[in-house]
Amino acid sequence: MAAVPALRALAETADVALVVTRPDRRRGRSGRKAPSDVRNAAGELGLATVCPADRGELEEALESVGPFRLGVVVAYGMLLTRSMLERPESGFVNVHFSLLPRWRGAAPVAAAIRAGDAVTGVSLMRVTEGLDSGPVLAAATHPITERDTRGGLTERLSHLGAGLLVANLAEALSGQMLGTPQNDPDATYAPLLSAGDARLDFTRPAQQLARQVMSMSPRPGAFAWWGEARMRILDARWSPTAPAPLDNGSLAVMEGGLWCGAGSGALVLEVVQPPGRRAMPGADWARGVRGGLGRLSGDGPSQS
Repeated sequence: MAAVPALRALAETADVALVVTRPDRRRGRSGRKAPSDVRNAAGELGLATVCPADRGELEEALESVGPFRLGVVVAYGMLLTRSMLERPESGFVNVHFSLLPRWRGAAPVAAAIRAGDAVTGVSLMRVTEGLDSGPVLAAATHPITERDTRGGLTERLSHLGAGLLVANLAEALSGQMLGTPQNDPDATYAPLLSAGDARLDFTRPAQQLARQVMSMSPRPGAFAWWGEARMRILDARWSPTAPAPLDNGSLAVMEGGLWCGAGSGALVLEVVQPPGRRAMPGADWARGVRGGLGRLSGDGPSQS
């Protein structure tokens, strides 16, 4: 969804010759292949679309377009080669969801939330061969709160980025927009998320765990094991103290919420998703548990 607002905005203001998106991927429990949100949106807009699987196919797709003025990249995930970058008359620009040079890479929104950044934003940058290292043409800021999830913040930044792109499109098309070079020593990096990024370790402070949960929500979803079951935690807030003492990972319903102990402070698990079930309020899940609630563990399956 991150690239769809920019695509729709471009379709209203420019002649879009070709939309390039990722190949169809298997989704959901059925494992059936489904098109990307970008491909669906392009179809609705009546735009030609290709789904190259590698750089070779991408090069062929760009060759098929013929001469074009400007390329626009939004959350694509494949680095462009020099020969690709030289194809459009005015080069490529990228709508990146951070205030560069902070959080270069594939997962800038998750990184900003997990780090506790108070402010993030969108950068419109000229694409170079390096990773998100080109000159910044324009930028817009956006606040982050403790209740922001990766999904919700990405959606807002996608609309902010679409507006930033359209506002600067004429200058970008002219090729005269030089931008401001990034200060490389200030760069921080946000690599592609891995399964390890989503695993919760309850020896860590509750504030850090809450940020981790929100940075992984809704996908891939932070997780821990409740006995033999892998439990997804989709929403959590932290408190410096719990109504009663809790060991790390121990669960208890107190004051109407599901509390979990941590290395310092405590978590309130607002939304959880047990295996094979829908997401639900943590307190509702706890009330349906027979026997003791036990504890959550980040170390792997165990008896609760």
